[in-house]
Amino acid sequence: MSTNQDLLKGIETGASLKHVETADKSGPVIEGGVQLKKHDRAGLLGEITTEHKLNHAETVDKSAPVVSDAKVGQNNHAGLFAEVKAKGAKE
Repeated sequence: MSTNQDLLKGIETGASLKHVETADKSGPVIEGGVQLKKHDRAGLLGEITTEHKLNHAETVDKSAPVVSDAKVGQNNHAGLFAEVKAKGAKE
């Protein structure tokens, strides 16, 4: 028998599992005496959908790249193309 068939047979037969006790600590820790209040969801949604006046905020935008002492020169593409053309004509 091949190892794949042995693996499939082992999966089909299953395994016996032992019982495990768990302590679920995922819930929030709420101290005693805490009282929950009713929330006015409709009022909140109504306030969100109304128009609000926004105030202007002055900001200093520093997101632009800082390039200091950069020099842009002329490209020599015309000379390069002429050289390629001349070499192509020789061949």
